[in-house]
Amino acid sequence: MNSKWFSVLALVSLAACSSGAPDSGDDTASAENAIVGGKSDTKDLAVVAIDIGGEALCTGSLIGPRLVLTARHCVSDTSEEVDCPASGAQITGERAADSFTILVGNDIKTARAVAIGQRVITPDSDVLCDHDMALIELDRPVTGVTPLSLGSLTGVKTVRGVGFGKRGDNADAGKKMTRSNVAIHTESNTEFIVGVLSCNGDSGGPALDSKGRVVGIVSRGGPNCNGPDSENIYTRADAFHALIEQALQETGAESAGSSAGGSSSAGSGTAAECGQGKRCPNGSHCNESTLRCEATN
Repeated sequence: MNSKWFSVLALVSLAACSSGAPDSGDDTASAENAIVGGKSDTKDLAVVAIDIGGEALCTGSLIGPRLVLTARHCVSDTSEEVDCPASGAQITGERAADSFTILVGNDIKTARAVAIGQRVITPDSDVLCDHDMALIELDRPVTGVTPLSLGSLTGVKTVRGVGFGKRGDNADAGKKMTRSNVAIHTESNTEFIVGVLSCNGDSGGPALDSKGRVVGIVSRGGPNCNGPDSENIYTRADAFHALIEQALQETGAESAGSSAGGSSSAGSGTAAECGQGKRCPNGSHCNESTLRCEATN
């Protein structure tokens, strides 16, 4: 796995999710449907959309009431193109934790904002290759959704992908889609490769085993989303077991300590918290779609 790989999957503008061509209503498998080649998904409630500052979209997995697992390139500023193995630093900066809004639902247009990022936890690395995972600690627990469990890739031959990304190279994004029985081609200690499966906006989304456990995180792919030569690279969740377990313990205990073996960044403090019993100060109101307090006109 020392070859030159594909560039990191670009994030999808949320505006694109609501301004594309009208839906045909047919979500059955085809070259233009997906995750790529998939069908509508209404069951995986713990697979969430991540609104990045109202400008971009990623997918994530709720693995604890206050913890979302996603890709590092969704939470950090990175080089425009990423080749692996890395020839230098690929992380150029960090986004504020409170720029991430977590949405629960099956369609971005109707999804419900349930939490805001409070802290971001990442591996101690300035490259994405072999380290493209991150955790978003939330400012409140997500209720009514059962978090996903984590699994080992050992013995797993096929996976099921879930995500809110584009349904093909020239198709819209924003609806949660899933595709099952996708074969794993090759694997290393930190990553694995499948064929056609994910596309822009699916970044950070899970690969699930037959028991519905998270075994992978969408990292990158190419040269296109469709076609016989397309491949997708997933970060192995079990490669970061210690970091994830420490974060789960901390969020369960409401601890503010940093995760062992990783680094963290906090929110900017510019966005007030509201919703789900949290009230805004006088002179402002709660924007329910963003969970942020805004001045009352």
